[in-house]
Amino acid sequence: MRFMDSVAGRILIVDDDAGLLKVMDAYLSRLGYRVDACRRPAEAWALMQAEPSLYVGALVDLHMPGMRGEELIRRILDANPSIRLVVVSGHPAGLGGVGLDARRVGFLPKPFAPKELADALK
Repeated sequence: MRFMDSVAGRILIVDDDAGLLKVMDAYLSRLGYRVDACRRPAEAWALMQAEPSLYVGALVDLHMPGMRGEELIRRILDANPSIRLVVVSGHPAGLGGVGLDARRVGFLPKPFAPKELADALK
């Protein structure tokens, strides 16, 4: 495992909304996280596969082109079972609508305040 290069750890963010991705990246970076921000699930999965134990948390949108969010989430959890994973979505059904285990995956509905984002990772 590589030495953590930030105080709070490393976070993977996956969202196809470039504006929201930029805001989440900036906010979490100010909190001391090292952030890898991806607009495509395949890009995020490649990073996770390279060093799954590097990440302390992941924020994943449910609806993205190329790979369903649920599939990416399951892959991430299989690769790193101890990761703090939060679904960030405007999907009205929350986690229940996609069959994800609420004991392993948190849910943060869009829109959200910056403090809610930080609290979701704790």
